[in-house]
Amino acid sequence: MQTRAARVAAALIAPAALAAPLGGAGAQGFGLNEIGTCAIAKAGANTSAPCADATSLYWNPGAVATVPQGTSVYVGGSLIDISGRFRQDNTGRTFDGTPPTGVPPFVGFTVRTVPRLVLGLVGYVPYGLTSQWNDDFPGRFAAQKAALQTFYLQPTAAYELVPGRLSVGAGAVAAYSRLELRQALDFSTQFAVAPNAANPAGVTFGQLGFASGTEFGRARVRGSGTGVGYNLGAHARLTNRISLGARYLSEVRIRYDEADATFTVSPRTGDVVFRGNDPLLAQLNPGRVAVGLPALGAGSTLADLVLPNFFPGRPLGPGQTASARVDHPAQLQAGASYTGARNTLSVEYANIMYSTFDQLPVTFTTAEGTPNAALTRTVPEDYRDSHGVRVGGEHRTRGGVAGRLGFSYIRTPAPDQSVTPLLPDMDRYNFSAGVGVPLRGGRYVLDAGFLRVETEGRRGRTAERTTQTAAQTVSTLNNGFYELTANVFSVGLKARF
Repeated sequence: MQTRAARVAAALIAPAALAAPLGGAGAQGFGLNEIGTCAIAKAGANTSAPCADATSLYWNPGAVATVPQGTSVYVGGSLIDISGRFRQDNTGRTFDGTPPTGVPPFVGFTVRTVPRLVLGLVGYVPYGLTSQWNDDFPGRFAAQKAALQTFYLQPTAAYELVPGRLSVGAGAVAAYSRLELRQALDFSTQFAVAPNAANPAGVTFGQLGFASGTEFGRARVRGSGTGVGYNLGAHARLTNRISLGARYLSEVRIRYDEADATFTVSPRTGDVVFRGNDPLLAQLNPGRVAVGLPALGAGSTLADLVLPNFFPGRPLGPGQTASARVDHPAQLQAGASYTGARNTLSVEYANIMYSTFDQLPVTFTTAEGTPNAALTRTVPEDYRDSHGVRVGGEHRTRGGVAGRLGFSYIRTPAPDQSVTPLLPDMDRYNFSAGVGVPLRGGRYVLDAGFLRVETEGRRGRTAERTTQTAAQTVSTLNNGFYELTANVFSVGLKARF
């Protein structure tokens, strides 16, 4: 396809400084409750009557009564298959998401040989999913891929204050996280003339005639970081049938310092071809020749125009780094359970404190170690706390086989103006079921579970929101409809020694 560029201001005599901001992660769409197969089968209603395995150290560090006597080990994992899509308003086209299948593991052990004392260690992934879209997705300029994997390692101690009735526990959390962000770069939004005293708003290439969504480059940030936190819990048996439980998992702040930031010319730049008599080239060529760049002529492409911006020392040159901070939110969960005969029913409330995810600062540094002001920015998110209700039940046969069912509702923390390709979050309805089968006289227990995630879908946007456009209305920002479903399959094995 041949595209004729519009006239450009006489001040544009050299390649412009091009900005390529990247968003970030850290919200409900990346949060996981797939920690323990038994807990998954009860839809996460696992604080007042935790499953009798090492993952109880996560769900309630103070639930001593549920920890098996002696030494126990629990290993397992989940397979998470997500299906998402976006339907664009103006074209009616549907774009399917392409997230990879997630496989978060969990592992832990407990030791209960001293009366009233439990020691243990558990490893789990509380955040670990990927949002990803195809190359033709219109929202790729806001986010084409966002992947966050965070692993928590939690040593824990719990003690019975009143034997058989009241226990408390605490665990330190050491976190390691990896982050990858990718997005396409839109030429129409870049400055042909940077803001200055004479023209505070500047002039973008879109104002000069380049169509919105003209892809000229691609950006990727990859990095890792660490953080620390804690997990507290308490468990009380009011009667032989009624139990209460509560736990608080602290916020963990992780900084991704000196992450690799790479920028490449898009293969799509060859689609934009200039004519030899294009007025844009007449304005550009004197400045290009003056700085030693070849003149552009008939058949020149957008790649020829933007390539110098990717040279060493230029705004999109090699060797750059990026720094960002993602606050993994604090969690509070509490509830009550009733046990009668061989049945247990739990009803619990959860609050995930995403309101700390207000803004996401992203700072870029050049290969020479100086700030890259053209790329550095702060992305507004304005998240609120997420609230959820979880209900889980378990029935045990005389032979010890456990059947489990669960349901949970989770309210999204994302406001209407923050439903984006980076994280098109929405209210979720989770339906779960599972079974636990004792083996070899109960020394081993094999758990299997399934959870289905349903949503009603939600309107959202594909363009990036900046601090300058934060006052835009939702009707102006949102331009389509996101949908999401997921299937979670989980298997776990407990062994007692």
